[in-house]
Amino acid sequence: MVQSLSIRQQLALVANNYEMFGARETLRQALRFLLRDSPRDDFDDRYDLSTAQSLEVSDAAIDNPVARANAILYVPTLEPVMRHILRSASTRFLFDKTSFVDFGCGKGRALILAAQLPFQEVIGVEVSPVLSRVASANVSKYLAHPTVEPKCRKVRVECVSALDFEFPDTDLFIYMYRPFVGRVFTGVADRMLEFCATKGRRIWLALSCPDEGVLLEQHGGFVKREEFLVISSEYSWTLWECVPRVQQVVRAAGSSTAPARSLNA
Repeated sequence: MVQSLSIRQQLALVANNYEMFGARETLRQALRFLLRDSPRDDFDDRYDLSTAQSLEVSDAAIDNPVARANAILYVPTLEPVMRHILRSASTRFLFDKTSFVDFGCGKGRALILAAQLPFQEVIGVEVSPVLSRVASANVSKYLAHPTVEPKCRKVRVECVSALDFEFPDTDLFIYMYRPFVGRVFTGVADRMLEFCATKGRRIWLALSCPDEGVLLEQHGGFVKREEFLVISSEYSWTLWECVPRVQQVVRAAGSSTAPARSLNA
């Protein structure tokens, strides 16, 4: 993709990458992109956790056939990416009135980073019993770590299909790093719209590696509020607001999409 962009567009990606990762890591990522290498990650070493190793769907012990068919390989979110998303989106909601939900939380890395902010509650939703056990252990270990001071201690992991998860009755900041596709993704989108319409709550949805953004656009009921593209699409993200159709006309006059810091320069 990058090779097909103009020089100006490529420079915009580098500038975004610099904002997210800093100069040294941007240079490393540029080299890794050219060499097709993987980034270094010291998150687990600093907190004495186990979140880094990926896990294939075939090893995740998912019993639900629909969830298993639509699941994707577990890969952890990079810490700078998650911090950048939370920092950029945090001006749009009140932490103490908002719950953080990570669909497909894997081994719990995003939960630990979210717990460093004063959310009302932090919840991981994971259909794999293998991953949910690891996530619960990582969260417990982090909360008991003598050198950390989480701002949210109400952190839990639910081993349940995303289609069966009961939303807490608060505003929601939902995070997804490609946890599932197909019927599960569209079903979760339906449930978010229903929750907004019936409860009158607001939902913000952050997609890291935002390939499913096309599905949201086709689905309807979601408005893209921000887009941030960097050298690797794996670390790019988009922010969406759930706007049920009955609310779209009302909000259209007072809402606008933030300029995308992307390829349109």
